[in-house]
Amino acid sequence: MKRKILMFICIIICLFFVSQIIINFVSKQEGTSFYDSTLPSHNEVDLDLLKEDYPDVQGYIEIKDTNISYPIVQGEDNEYYLNHLPNGDKNKMGSIYLDYRNNGFNDDNTVIYGHNMNDKTMFSELENYKDDDYYENHKSYTLYTETGNLEVEIVAAYIADASKESLPINFKGEEREEYLNKVSENNILDSEVNIKKEDKIITLCTCADTYDTSRLVLIGKVL
Repeated sequence: MKRKILMFICIIICLFFVSQIIINFVSKQEGTSFYDSTLPSHNEVDLDLLKEDYPDVQGYIEIKDTNISYPIVQGEDNEYYLNHLPNGDKNKMGSIYLDYRNNGFNDDNTVIYGHNMNDKTMFSELENYKDDDYYENHKSYTLYTETGNLEVEIVAAYIADASKESLPINFKGEEREEYLNKVSENNILDSEVNIKKEDKIITLCTCADTYDTSRLVLIGKVL
């Protein structure tokens, strides 16, 4: 009797894990299909067209010679688009999204989040910036916004603890200098943090593999 019970429990556990594998596979396929359909044709990003279909779209990010080419959305908080596509479908891939505190791309620091997926989609390729050669070949990227295209130069990267700090949006008094000093002290790139007072900062953030609450933060400035 005990053996039958144990066998039944094992079957239930196996069925559960198989079902999770199937659910994750289907979710990934649906997410990939969605993003493939939103990629710009002939390298032309039409934000007006994207916003017609997905009202929360605020821009588009593209890093040449990488898989990072996605619409940028913004929600009412930083939770919703962790597991929703820009069309509102629930999906583990989530979206690339602006911090809800940002006023478009007009703040001192614009923060953009994305998942670090195992299949190298979303913001997973940001991990490659830990390699000096990769950084040398991917120092800049383009943000397409409603007010024009922004060229962004990456000048630093560091590991942050999401459980202990939140990324700043606007600075008061000496906060900007203090933050940039901290970035410089923890910079893992072979670079100098040459950001001036008038420069707009763009921050890309994804999960890091250092510890559970670690985040890889890439700091760039608008050229």
